[in-house]
Amino acid sequence: MTRHQIHLLLRLVLISMFAWVLLAPSKHASADGLPRKRKVAILEYRSGSSALPLLANRVADVLRTATALDVLGPDQTRAIVGPGLDEAIVKCAGTADCLARIGQKAGVAELVLVGVSEFGGVIVTLQRINSRNGDVAGRVADSLDSSNTPTNEQLLAYLSRLLPPNDFLQFGVLDIVANVAGASVTVGGTKRGATPLPALRVDAPATYDVKIEKSGYVPFRATIQVPPEGTVQVKAELALRTQRAWYTRWWVLAGAGVIVASATAGVIYATSTDAASNSVPVSGTIK
Repeated sequence: MTRHQIHLLLRLVLISMFAWVLLAPSKHASADGLPRKRKVAILEYRSGSSALPLLANRVADVLRTATALDVLGPDQTRAIVGPGLDEAIVKCAGTADCLARIGQKAGVAELVLVGVSEFGGVIVTLQRINSRNGDVAGRVADSLDSSNTPTNEQLLAYLSRLLPPNDFLQFGVLDIVANVAGASVTVGGTKRGATPLPALRVDAPATYDVKIEKSGYVPFRATIQVPPEGTVQVKAELALRTQRAWYTRWWVLAGAGVIVASATAGVIYATSTDAASNSVPVSGTIK
């Protein structure tokens, strides 16, 4: 083998290794481009109080709505740990190390222990516990009048003080597919590259103006609403400017509208309201 052939072989090996690194899946992302969800279990401990029934279930519902966390309510945790869950929580008596072992058995990263007790009024406490080592990452406590039930907004305020701000950021995926390579893609006023383009992770819920354009082709414009934890696929069919595409005909333009994708699964269609631009319609699916 000549020196030139050896150098060529080494270059191919290095290129292959580099490509493998680039294509290797991230440890912090799932297959759809979203970050992996941290799993959190919501448990309830009562110290001789029957006030605020099902409070932990309500906390779990609020947390599911406001964050991208994978939240297990008391019933879901009980299904994993077994019918002795409530007895185990009582035996722990609020001890973080003991509760952490319940979290390990449930397969969650963290626990949020919702405590209810009475001393004059109703005392509500929320405690965040690391299942791996039993560390207490935060505590929140409030005293309520016995006749008052905390609203969902109050529960969200408690959770906002207990959990890191990043937990309340939610994302979706915008998957833009075009029939033309090398077309410039702009999302929300920011250039995101040229087609073919990897699926884009974006803040959600949010509405984005999408523009796809290439010299010699009719530009594509649409307004897309991305739901949290959802994937919206947009299929853009760009036509040459010399062609009279079907979407420029008067009976198509007469019914033109703007796409708004909701969290309901199905096929989505729309066209630009700017008839003068001859913008291409968008179609796609919401997953």
